Amino acid sequence: MLPYARRPGPQTTQSFDEQPLLPPFPHHRGVGLGAAAAYTAFCHDHRPVYEQYAGAVTGSTPCGLILAHEALRELAAQWPAAQRGAGPCVLGWSLLRATTAPSRTSTVRTLQRNLSAREADALVLHYRLGLTAQRGGCAMGVSPSAFELLRRIALRRAADLDWGGHMPASDAL
Repeated sequence: MLPYARRPGPQTTQSFDEQPLLPPFPHHRGVGLGAAAAYTAFCHDHRPVYEQYAGAVTGSTPCGLILAHEALRELAAQWPAAQRGAGPCVLGWSLLRATTAPSRTSTVRTLQRNLSAREADALVLHYRLGLTAQRGGCAMGVSPSAFELLRRIALRRAADLDWGGHMPASDAL
């Protein structure tokens, strides 16, 4: 049975976070099982980070789950273009940022107003989610060294701002 095919007969109800993110590829011409498998693997690798990030920036785990799933569903719709363009990681992260933008906490909005979007994301991924440069860079679609550079620049820039003592001035957080 294809991974995106529905089984006949009664369907059990799954909670939202247990529902699989299946690609809508059977309706798209020219998209084969390889693309569906690649999308499924991408979701398997990135979904936990997307959910954690969305929960962190919105301040709500349930809201984060919904927004992360929405971003991944949008990525499925754009999957062929993602594979031809800058890559699924870059497009997926961009979609996640756009999806979470209206629901971000005021603290995160302030952080993102004073730093570049990528710098702010590097701080959230590293200090809030505890991700390494390897994992954080993979999530954002940048190399580990680029992720580490973003994080260090963000810390330097944040140290120059008046945060009222809420932002670290060094690596010790």
